[in-house]
Amino acid sequence: MIQSVDTVYGLAICRGDILEKDCKSCIVNATNEIRSHCLNNKGAIKWYYYCTLKYHNLDFFGQIDRDTLFFANTPENKRECLAQLVGQASGNAQMFSTGDFDVGDNYKLHGSVQCPRDLSSLDCMKCLNDSIRFIPKCCDMSKGVQIFSVTCDLRFETFYHKV
Repeated sequence: MIQSVDTVYGLAICRGDILEKDCKSCIVNATNEIRSHCLNNKGAIKWYYYCTLKYHNLDFFGQIDRDTLFFANTPENKRECLAQLVGQASGNAQMFSTGDFDVGDNYKLHGSVQCPRDLSSLDCMKCLNDSIRFIPKCCDMSKGVQIFSVTCDLRFETFYHKV
């Protein structure tokens, strides 16, 4: 594939359960942050709780990014619940799924998974399953986990930031 030196590819993705105005605000903040800190870079990624923004001079659309991962964790995880959300997200147009799970000891866990809509359903499922496989390496003894990549992200917490 021939790519122009002046071409920039960008992707903005918001959590599937937030309001459009909050999504726009998050993307504007991420854009401003990237402009102020990464102006001369060929690519950059900014993660916020509600959105992710990526740009690069290489075309990354429709490809799983297995190189860029960010882990954030809290103690004692239940990753089997995430598997239920993967099938739901990869099978709907929003590529987003969320759910609450009773896990005993009088508490619920909230999970969400999401892929950008440029991925196929199969690649969304692959990316999310790859992320789930990282859990034992980073945070198997956690009550919650957040794994962000540019091509998919998953979150699992004992709390939920309801919008």
